[in-house]
Amino acid sequence: MNKTIKSFLVILFVCTGICVHAQMTEEAKIEYLINSVNTTPAGSKFIRNGTKHDTAAAINHLRTKYKRGKKYAKTATDFIENIASKSSMSGRNYLIEFPDGKTITAKEFFTNNLKKLETNLKNQ
Repeated sequence: MNKTIKSFLVILFVCTGICVHAQMTEEAKIEYLINSVNTTPAGSKFIRNGTKHDTAAAINHLRTKYKRGKKYAKTATDFIENIASKSSMSGRNYLIEFPDGKTITAKEFFTNNLKKLETNLKNQ
């Protein structure tokens, strides 16, 4: 499935959830955050422990890490802090490198996406 279709499905999933339910469970918010990786520009790289990965690998890694560490992610904020922001083995921050060369931390990326989601939920 190409990235455009994946992005559309993510947006559709989120909009449907927001329109039907002004509230989302924390697990739904976490799923939204994981899927938000598909909204990055084509060619973005996710850097874990110095190695660059594409979006599909980043999503797979986050899902596996979340599945194994759910007890550390009771909320979407916990997910960002304890799972999606840094390596639990090395302690190194995860980074996102955009095609234009700009790099931000995964924590910043996911925190911004969570804020946008929560703003949308409040405005419903």
